Amino acid sequence: MYQEKGLYRPYAKLMKETVDVPILCAGRMDDPDMALAAIEDGTCDIVSMGRPLLADPDYVNKLRAGKIKDIRPCISCHEGCMGRIQEYSMINCAVNPQAARERYAAYTPILRPKKVLVVGGGVAGCEAARVLAIRGHQPVLYEKGSRLGGNLIPGGAPAFKEDDIKLADWYAGQLDKYRVPVHLNTTVTKEMVLEGDYDTVVIATGSTPKVFRLGDDEKVFTAADVLTSEKDCGETVVVVGGGLVGCETALHLVDQGKKVTIVEALPKILALNGPLCHANSEMLERLVPFKGIEVQCSAMVKSYADGQLNVAIDGAETQIPCDSVVLAVGYRENNSLYKELEFEVPEIYLLGDAKHVANIMYGIWDAFEVANHI
Repeated sequence: MYQEKGLYRPYAKLMKETVDVPILCAGRMDDPDMALAAIEDGTCDIVSMGRPLLADPDYVNKLRAGKIKDIRPCISCHEGCMGRIQEYSMINCAVNPQAARERYAAYTPILRPKKVLVVGGGVAGCEAARVLAIRGHQPVLYEKGSRLGGNLIPGGAPAFKEDDIKLADWYAGQLDKYRVPVHLNTTVTKEMVLEGDYDTVVIATGSTPKVFRLGDDEKVFTAADVLTSEKDCGETVVVVGGGLVGCETALHLVDQGKKVTIVEALPKILALNGPLCHANSEMLERLVPFKGIEVQCSAMVKSYADGQLNVAIDGAETQIPCDSVVLAVGYRENNSLYKELEFEVPEIYLLGDAKHVANIMYGIWDAFEVANHI
């Protein structure tokens, strides 16, 4: 969702001051401090939650016990709840694979603990390690980066995606809670795996952004480069790709005061992002022009040089001046380590984006299903 947390508080307070019946306030009220403040300052009498209780049915019990860091955060994505309901499917949750599937997805008992190597600290790797540890196995996780989270880190950079970072932090806390050894800044090689004496190997090495050459590539960056502030994109930016990543990156940049243009090869933005919840996609489609972001659809990028991006629109070439070009043209599976090992390790699994690039929900669900049956 692109609204701020607790967006209905002003209206709840207005009603509280107008009528003499108890007032409930809902709508992204899952921040405990904000919810408490709303009760104490007279904004409302009762805090109502829906989606956060799908993400963590024990939210209230954990809050009562002071275990706030154990509360699994709702990321307001609608992928498992509203998005599925509106397509005539059953309700679920992106971050909680057991929601509404409690019997089917109960933790499977194990016969003997296994020593399991998990390669990759994105959502799939973290979920696999968490589930394995809960069931009694002995997972050890290696991550090449400096923190857990994978694509959650650049994805959570925009202010409206703060809960992605909270999810990454929650996973780090859970792996610490269950005493899973985590090795950061470590690139796993084939030799390390074969010498490690593991019963099982889980490869969750994620995905990498697709890139292509445009000429002056010193000023051509990936969305992840810009979202994590590893690269300075300047003040005038063209985002190539009008999918979910491209549109959200454009919103992030325009909120920083930059002039942004989206160039999309298809006739409309968000054309290939699957069945996004209508509440999300329709608002995002309206936010782009509302924020002053220019959009060029049916446009093919040709080259970039001397601060000019050459684009063919309906067959006619034109130039768009810009300080940099940001590529948001999708991701590619990073499965090279798996291919090196697939015939060397008797029990090996490929998870998440490394198997098939999708989204947070399917990365977590895929990891849960595999880890729950090892």
